[in-house]
Amino acid sequence: MMTHSEKMLSKLQFFFFIIQAQIGVGVLSIPHELNNNAMGGSGLSVLIAGFVTQMIIFILWFLLKKYPGLSLFHICLKLCGPVIGRLLIVCYIGHFILLAANILLSTVDVLQSWILLSTPKWVLLGLFSIMALYLAREKLTVLARFYALASFLFVPLIFFVSYGLTQSRVEYMFPLLEAGYMNIVKGAKDATISMYGFEMMLIIFPYTQGSNKQRLMTISLANLFVTLFYTFVVVTCVMVFNTEQLRLIPEPVIYLMKSLNFYVFDRADVLFLPIWAITLVCSIVSYCYAPSIGLTVLFKRSNHKNFAPYVIIVSYIIALFPITPIAIHQLDRAAEYSAYLFIVGIPFVMMILSLFVKRKAGELA
Repeated sequence: MMTHSEKMLSKLQFFFFIIQAQIGVGVLSIPHELNNNAMGGSGLSVLIAGFVTQMIIFILWFLLKKYPGLSLFHICLKLCGPVIGRLLIVCYIGHFILLAANILLSTVDVLQSWILLSTPKWVLLGLFSIMALYLAREKLTVLARFYALASFLFVPLIFFVSYGLTQSRVEYMFPLLEAGYMNIVKGAKDATISMYGFEMMLIIFPYTQGSNKQRLMTISLANLFVTLFYTFVVVTCVMVFNTEQLRLIPEPVIYLMKSLNFYVFDRADVLFLPIWAITLVCSIVSYCYAPSIGLTVLFKRSNHKNFAPYVIIVSYIIALFPITPIAIHQLDRAAEYSAYLFIVGIPFVMMILSLFVKRKAGELA
């Protein structure tokens, strides 16, 4: 159990941790995906997705509040018993590994498409896996410090996207509701999936300083930042490209970077992608750290350090397997349905059960 304040995350570190876990490779393609449904109202879809995400955060927070001092894996054992609880832990470990593999594959796929055309897939996967291993074996406080430093890279990223406004045409956004209310809501589903990562609160919430309300406020502010950032990126792309262009461009954000002329350097995407890759490493590390912690609970160990290599090796193998676009799409779909079940479905059921199951407030062993 973490009892010393120096071993706990500060509220600011918690804020940066959630941001880095939430913002991933999905933001590069989300303007294209939302355009298929919401068209000019894509920005509204992102705002709705942010609201839905906040509702899910309330559910997760309520569950954690009912079991103070316990993370998701300990709550599974406390609420569901040793047999079903351990089965749930195994399922969650598989879920986190699947998401890690999906982010890993998506990252490599984007880099191969734009700047590393001749580099073998297995080499890129290996490089990202080595970086993830180096970090995932460390203590949570070390990860939090790295994430806080990496968050300063959002400044140049926002600058690059903002520069795209010099080519914007506001009329491309209107009418906002041209696709209809239902299509805007459908677009919110895609945006919500691109914003997962907030569920890391289930793992690190007990290791964060502050009261329950303060920690809820911190993660809510992180979600607000991510929502506004995604909205800014989507609206910028909608104002730069028209509907027909967005329909043909799978990664509009990178295409926007490639089209910009800074006079000092020719291709902004060559600078944008390496900076963005650091944020993606943070997302991969988060989803490798979580199953490593789950394995420590499952096997009753005190340190996750020895489990991290196995998690990353499995993630590497899963990411290496899909070769065709259809196989990559199937892995992406599997990750999406897994997110529905393990981020929304099971925590909601556990929250309902916690209202009827009498228990004593537990603490981490």
